[in-house]
Amino acid sequence: MRLEGFDDVAVLDGGLPAWRAAGARVSNSPVTPSPATFTARRRPGLIMSTDEVAAAIADNKFHIVGVLDAATYRGETDVFARPGHIPGSMNLPIDRIRDPETGTLRPIEELRALFAASGLFDPAITPVTYCGGGVAATALAHALALVGRDDVCVYDGSLTAWTADPALPLVVGEQPG
Repeated sequence: MRLEGFDDVAVLDGGLPAWRAAGARVSNSPVTPSPATFTARRRPGLIMSTDEVAAAIADNKFHIVGVLDAATYRGETDVFARPGHIPGSMNLPIDRIRDPETGTLRPIEELRALFAASGLFDPAITPVTYCGGGVAATALAHALALVGRDDVCVYDGSLTAWTADPALPLVVGEQPG
């Protein structure tokens, strides 16, 4: 929604289980929504293409962050056309931003500490998130926006697009440093 210029959005943290746990009402009755008009105002700076990510690898103004589990990041699984991760990227598995018991986001102060330790608060760099197909990457972008980073880019094609091109480099194993 932010990509298309719509900022008045709320996310149900923890989904339907959290809603029910909070004692909120659930119904299966039909709902008739009120019509409204939405005019998109795309923010192209919040999304990156494969070519842009390839260029960002060598640009110290970007911090590329893979959000898949550690084994997939290291290339120990055969989920994609080729195993591995984007060169120069760091791994911050998406499960590190959620409470394992409730599925909700960790408290804001914990997220701030995690992101600061990962170098994601440096105003001189722009975080670029990626995953398998661009979905989980948006969760990290959302969490970063909640703590004040409204400039996070999502690599929409993510590893599905990256690994499909044999000319693009991949790193297998841990990323140094």
